[in-house]
Amino acid sequence: QAIRRIIQEEKARGATVFLTTHDMHEADLLSDRVAFISNGHIEALDTPYNLKQKHGQRFVKAEVKSADGGLETRRIVLDTNDTATELQKLFSEMEVVTVHSEEASLEDIFLQITGSKLI
Repeated sequence: QAIRRIIQEEKARGATVFLTTHDMHEADLLSDRVAFISNGHIEALDTPYNLKQKHGQRFVKAEVKSADGGLETRRIVLDTNDTATELQKLFSEMEVVTVHSEEASLEDIFLQITGSKLI
């Protein structure tokens, strides 16, 4: 928390802050721009928002009752030609318990771009 506060104060003061981290959640919260480095090469450089828009998928995540009474998670990718049909099918054929939208995380994008998991 203290480090996060210091970084935010320095940014507000107009300073440039270089942050090296494997914590993509922190990078997303604190960074104006993010560089993904893999094997010594910059594989991507952009704002967190732009990286997610260019490389990520938005989806609906729903928990539905399974045949045995347990819960199953279903994911439907948004922004495809089949989105409306898939959503209608989900709600007409399943007992939906919870539903919410999600977007790809920076960690998802890092894996997609570099093909490597974070250490």
